[in-house]
Amino acid sequence: MQPLDTLALVAEVLSWIGLGLGLPLLIVAMLVRLAEGPWLPIEIAVVERDGELLARWFAGDDFRERMLRRGEPATAGWTTGVVSTNDPTRARIGDPPHFRRVVRTLGIVFTGVGVLGLIVSLVPLFL
Repeated sequence: MQPLDTLALVAEVLSWIGLGLGLPLLIVAMLVRLAEGPWLPIEIAVVERDGELLARWFAGDDFRERMLRRGEPATAGWTTGVVSTNDPTRARIGDPPHFRRVVRTLGIVFTGVGVLGLIVSLVPLFL
């Protein structure tokens, strides 16, 4: 087996793995974006009422509030957060969830490796 043939074989295996994993990950990232919608930055007021901390924010024309969750900061005052445009009742203190970004990044990397492997595996056909 010549070195160029070995390179083409390795590249073809990488293209199958890369495209086989990358394209489904990109589809999952797209579906998550459609389900969640974009996250818009907002200001959230954290207030204390009856010994419990509440988060309050405006979403569109409506005033919303909910109790703070266990992992969220427990100090009263103003803080930044994000709200989903598909469901304005879903507000988060801090950054939006990273799941979509991680899946999208992995999908791009795997798809890029797959496309590069496909191109390299086709090189021996033209030499």
